[in-house]
Amino acid sequence: MEDLRGQTVLVTGGARGIGRAVAEAFLKAGARVAVWALHASSVADLRSELPGVVFGEAVDVGRSDDVAEASQRLLDSLGPLDILVNNAGYTLTSAFLDEDEDYWRRVVDTNFWGVIHTTRAFLPSMRDRRQGSIVNVVSDAGRVGMAGEAVYAGAKGGVVAFSKSIAQEMAKSQVRVNCVAPGPTRTRILEMNSEDADAEKLIEKMIRRIPLRRVAEPVEVANVVVFLAGSGASHVTGQVISVSGGLTMM
Repeated sequence: MEDLRGQTVLVTGGARGIGRAVAEAFLKAGARVAVWALHASSVADLRSELPGVVFGEAVDVGRSDDVAEASQRLLDSLGPLDILVNNAGYTLTSAFLDEDEDYWRRVVDTNFWGVIHTTRAFLPSMRDRRQGSIVNVVSDAGRVGMAGEAVYAGAKGGVVAFSKSIAQEMAKSQVRVNCVAPGPTRTRILEMNSEDADAEKLIEKMIRRIPLRRVAEPVEVANVVVFLAGSGASHVTGQVISVSGGLTMM
């Protein structure tokens, strides 16, 4: 387990699923953990269940003004970030031709623009201090495509390219940027999709393609996020690590 005592971490989308597991893993590593989530009620529930979380706020990462205001409040409260985990995400499993533009915009705003907004907010202080680590939670769908998640896959693929580009720009400032790419993971979104018969068939098909023949547990993704953020990965930047049970091997 990494020793991250004295490190300040922000986890976006940190109230449930992978994000919550990431927040818990950082707490176990001794870090000061701040969490953003879309709904204030989710933040309140999380802080009551994880009292070690030192800062929590409802933030829509897809809105640049929301992120700018919230990031300043966080910096004023906790000081500069050492680690940023861009985990906030949204998708449903559906056929591209059955979707509408409102859905596409929500997917792109949350999964792609959200990473741009938060990175822009916190990267200057990391650059100036010549230290920091950004871990972007993407998806294997963004590496190899995924039927039923075309726009989501496109957004996550964009985050991969963005992450590699920022890693190149920030290497001279000793700021590392990496991605963790989960395959199918046991989260609320997966459970929601499983309630739809057509979506469930797609999910079952995905699981059959996984060599380990099961979905990941959120903590299995969180452990890799913490590793990439910490000193054990001090010479790792611009990389994408899959946590997919062997679904992709590249």
